[in-house]
Amino acid sequence: MCNPRRVRVRATRELAHAWEQEIRRRVTRTGEAQGEARIREPLGESVGAPALAALPAVLARTPGWEQDEDGLFRHDLHGGSVVYDPATRELEISARVTATVTASGEAATSVRAEVHDTVEAEGEGMYYDDNWGGRTEEDATRDAHEDLERAFAAARGRRMDEERRRAEDREGEALDQQAAARADRAYAAAADARTAELRAAAEDSLFAVGVEGRNLFHRALAEAYRDALLAYARQRGAERLNVSETDGVLEIEFDLRV
Repeated sequence: MCNPRRVRVRATRELAHAWEQEIRRRVTRTGEAQGEARIREPLGESVGAPALAALPAVLARTPGWEQDEDGLFRHDLHGGSVVYDPATRELEISARVTATVTASGEAATSVRAEVHDTVEAEGEGMYYDDNWGGRTEEDATRDAHEDLERAFAAARGRRMDEERRRAEDREGEALDQQAAARADRAYAAAADARTAELRAAAEDSLFAVGVEGRNLFHRALAEAYRDALLAYARQRGAERLNVSETDGVLEIEFDLRV
């Protein structure tokens, strides 16, 4: 095997190509829809004033109850909440059902793109002085021209890709806005429809949430009654004061001189 020889060919071509291409954009909106049902119960006429007066202090020390900046006491439940307002003496029970809503919008347009450029490329082939491996200068020349064509094709592809990106950049922002507007409208419609369904589901679950909420509240209310009775007894000098609870029944005994 003798020294390798290389054949190089260079050429310059005028590149002219035009085409139509579609540009498409898709925007997806995802959020949460919620349906809610609630009931309010006034307690001012059904619960004694001393117990209602003692109730805020009981709720403040009971785990799970939180007082907000408006003075409302809230306890979160599975699927809802129970809220007591000391100012209005109302109990509010809410049931909530949530679901994820997803909607998409698309926009598309066709644009014309074209490439006009002068491209220079080079191809190379190789052979040996003694035609080792059966390769001759003619073979190397043929390989060099084939390599040249591949180089031209690659250059053409790069320039076309550049023009495609430019076309997308020119039209992309407007398409993004159109797709986003369509996605927003689709999401609003889907959310409205889902909210109506969730509101009906919340109505169905309000009874079960109400049972849990009232049980929690009535336990606190029982403590408020106890505190009110004990305060009454102490203010009047009651003797032999005894407090006990059995199976959820609170018993308070004391002697009061009349």
